Amino acid sequence: MKKIALFAASTMLIAGPAVAEVKSQSESGFVVGHTTEVLAKPEDVWKRLLVPKDWWNPAHSWSGKTDGFYIDAQAGGCFCELLQDKAANGAVKPRGSVEHMRVLFADPGKVLRMTGALGPLQSEAMHGTLTVAMEPLKDGAGTRISLSYVVGGYMRYKVAEIAPAVDAMLGDQFQRLTKPMGKVVAGSAKPDEWKIDPEKLEDKKPEEKPKAVEAKPPVKAEVEKPKVGKPETKEIDKAGKPK
Repeated sequence: MKKIALFAASTMLIAGPAVAEVKSQSESGFVVGHTTEVLAKPEDVWKRLLVPKDWWNPAHSWSGKTDGFYIDAQAGGCFCELLQDKAANGAVKPRGSVEHMRVLFADPGKVLRMTGALGPLQSEAMHGTLTVAMEPLKDGAGTRISLSYVVGGYMRYKVAEIAPAVDAMLGDQFQRLTKPMGKVVAGSAKPDEWKIDPEKLEDKKPEEKPKAVEAKPPVKAEVEKPKVGKPETKEIDKAGKPK
C-alpha cells in the first residue's frame, strides 16, 4: 500500500484543487474524464500530444525524467519510456525501457486511443483504456479536447482510494498538455458533455457567416406624362349651342 500512498501524495501536491471528480466507480473499476477548449487547431493539439516528453510530469515516470518518453502513433505503437544513464563524458546510454501504454487507434487530429495500466496499476491485473479526442469548435476559434480513462479488472487497492489518485494524476497531465495552448473559456464544457464520442467525429469546418446582401437603389416608377397638344375646337351656331 506504500506505492498507492506515495502516488496519491505526489498527485495531490502537483494537481492542486482544480482536479475534476471521478465520473463513476464500482468494485470492479472506475472512469475518469476531463474536457477543455483551447486556442489551437486540432492538428496542433495532435502534434503536441505525440511529444509527451514536453508535457508529461516527470514525477510520474520510472526514471524521474521525461527525456526518454515517446509515442509511436500507429496501431500497436508504444507509449514508452527509455531508461537512460548518463556517462561521465556526458553521453547518454540506454539501459532499459518501460511500456506505459500501447496504441489501439490513431486518427491524426481526431482520436488517440491507448491501452495500459498506468502507475501502480501496472503491477495489478487491471486493464485501462485511455482515449484523447479532439474536434474543432463551430466558430473555428479553437479545439475541444476530451480525455477519458476507463479502468477495470482485479487489484489489491481499494477503488475509493486509487480512483481519485489516478484522476488527480491524469488531471495534472491534461493541464500540462493543454495549458500552453490557451483556454477558450475555462470550464465551458457542461458536466454531461465531458466526453467526445470518437465515432461521431466529422471533418467540421467553421460555419460561414451569411454574406451581406447589397442594397440596390429603389426603382423609380415611370409616370405617364400628359399629352400636350392643341385644344379641340368645336363649332358653335348662332344660338350659342355646339353643332
